[in-house]
Amino acid sequence: MRNFVLFLLATTLVMASCARKVKQPLRYIVTNDRADSVMEDIYIPDTGNYMMKVRVKFLSGFQDDKVKVVLTGIPANITVTPDTFIGTPTFDQDVVLRSNGAMAGEVYPVTITGYTETVIPQSYTFNVRVIPADCAALFWGNINGSNICTSRTFAYTSTGVSTGTLNMLTINNFGGYGPHCNVQVSLNCNNGAVTIAKANYGNGVVLSGSGVFTSDSMTINYFAESIPSGGSESCTVVYKR
Repeated sequence: MRNFVLFLLATTLVMASCARKVKQPLRYIVTNDRADSVMEDIYIPDTGNYMMKVRVKFLSGFQDDKVKVVLTGIPANITVTPDTFIGTPTFDQDVVLRSNGAMAGEVYPVTITGYTETVIPQSYTFNVRVIPADCAALFWGNINGSNICTSRTFAYTSTGVSTGTLNMLTINNFGGYGPHCNVQVSLNCNNGAVTIAKANYGNGVVLSGSGVFTSDSMTINYFAESIPSGGSESCTVVYKR
């Protein structure tokens, strides 16, 4: 009888152990800003700040596990608030990066690492790129233009002039169309995009375009109508300091 009771007790313990739910390791991913599956580089003005949204997204596993997130690699001339935070996925955290004397053109690799109880640490990297508070300042003064158009290729000199509006530049003699062709160019410091809205910019030239820029060059694809030599043309211009 005693052996039978022990047998029943052992069987009950085994069945309870088998029925117990096994805790599955947490799977998650960390992203920033609008990215869904990767870390994006961010752009911080040399005299300002940038608010980055960090998302810790739940994928599968035990849903009650918390993730501790730590940012490392930040230089002394950039402050981060907060640089450490914790939460249960999925959750978002706003992180403010503020320049304290960082110079435009500097690039800093930063690492975000997630820590949990059930999996090894996961690390993600991105770059913090320091840009001028006014990106238009990159192109003030004389800039050398090189045009490749549908029927001709030529070089010339233009002048970049401040408009008094942040990230807005006027280029005199744009496209080599004469000193009275003054084109307003909008620069997006966050993604390096260039936009020219369609308008009559002087000397009878109507044009629009778009492109990209870096700290020392600008490439714009544009379409111009009523150019001084007559007709219209599609061109790609590269401006360099």
